[in-house]
Amino acid sequence: MAVRSRVGRRSDWLVVLGPIVVLMFVVGFAIYRVEDPPMVTDPAFFQHTGWYVLQGGVPYVDVWDVNPPVPFGITAALAAVSGGDMFVLHALSVALTVTVAAASVLLVGWVARLLTGEDIAAIAAGLSMFVLPALFILPMQGVRAQFYALFFGVAALALALRDRPFLAGVAAALAAGSWQSGGAFAPLIVGMAYQRAGGRGALSAIAGGGVVTGAVVLVFAAAGALVPMIVQTILAPLVAGSPYTLAERVYSILLVFGYASVLIPVAVYGWADAVVRDRSRWWVPAGGLILGLQVLFVDMDGATDALLWLAFVAFGVAIAVERAVSWRSTTDRRGGDAARTSHRRVAIVAVVAVVGLLVVSGMVWNHSSLSPQSTLEAMQQEAEPEGEELPITPADGDVPSMQTIYWEQLKPETCHYRLSWNEVRWISMTDDRLDARECGTWPDRIDRD
Repeated sequence: MAVRSRVGRRSDWLVVLGPIVVLMFVVGFAIYRVEDPPMVTDPAFFQHTGWYVLQGGVPYVDVWDVNPPVPFGITAALAAVSGGDMFVLHALSVALTVTVAAASVLLVGWVARLLTGEDIAAIAAGLSMFVLPALFILPMQGVRAQFYALFFGVAALALALRDRPFLAGVAAALAAGSWQSGGAFAPLIVGMAYQRAGGRGALSAIAGGGVVTGAVVLVFAAAGALVPMIVQTILAPLVAGSPYTLAERVYSILLVFGYASVLIPVAVYGWADAVVRDRSRWWVPAGGLILGLQVLFVDMDGATDALLWLAFVAFGVAIAVERAVSWRSTTDRRGGDAARTSHRRVAIVAVVAVVGLLVVSGMVWNHSSLSPQSTLEAMQQEAEPEGEELPITPADGDVPSMQTIYWEQLKPETCHYRLSWNEVRWISMTDDRLDARECGTWPDRIDRD
């Protein structure tokens, strides 16, 4: 009986957060259906590439892209299950991405529970993820790399906190293989493993990551695509990334978060508390700092680019809530168990109400006249290397739309058929050609002047 009661207490946060997660994704589906947008470029590209791999296409050789290979592997597996039917492939991609995004929220809540031991903190952390409507609306469009990086990265943290360093290393490597910024989890996981189990734990985490990395390297080396993968996923983003100023990046963050920007100072307080009061939680402010630098200086072209940082904002909020609960508990010591239980329930309702208000305000902000996503896209299109005008634009490519390529199952004759702005900048800087049949060799020159 005592064991069952203890298990019940440990899962109280899930009883509250679980139904809310289901409700938010139902709301996301309703919003998506009302807007009824056409299939967008990113999911169409990832899903087509997965299908293309089964037809003999080689990523980074027949397809130019800056994203790491894990999303292509996922969509290739889905394409195999779909039997070549692109509608079924799209349906499977949406279903899996929605599941991954929803599971990521629950994982954030679980990590917060392991971190603080407080159900209220776990609920607050999970709800904080919903302040960006992109989390529960954009998965309805299909596969996007950031959702998978978020899932694998937070799963790695949970596994590390449960003393599973090898599996944590595997998950961290999959996060990095989903999206470059997911690489931030690797040093955190190794550090956490060392902290909890010494050198043996750190080596186990490194071994887990090494297994995944080694498998990827062997596969692409065998396909003759190792150098192209390195050029496109490492060199090209560093050289041809969007050249924003710091002020523009700060504006982008505020534009994406909207009213929910008030959570950022709360999270900073939580990070500071982790540094001052319990340094075993060092990985929370460290992750917040690393991924904060990512959105400030590396990549912030849309709301999904902030999702990994948002997870650490949520952990900071959880620690801040834990401190508030601790302070409240000191004032309730003279009360009985009934009074403490009543206060705890009131606190849960208050947290749900406050963060819920921010979630609703996020939906209002996202659909206001500001149109955050369209503004960010306009900023990206206007960004030019060293302030100079690009000699080419995506419109100069003589290729069908990504939607046409997807639905008609085309095998493009050139490797530059998506033509993102990063891709166009890379072509301009390296004297590459829009009509190149194969991509990926080391550039003869990189000219940013």
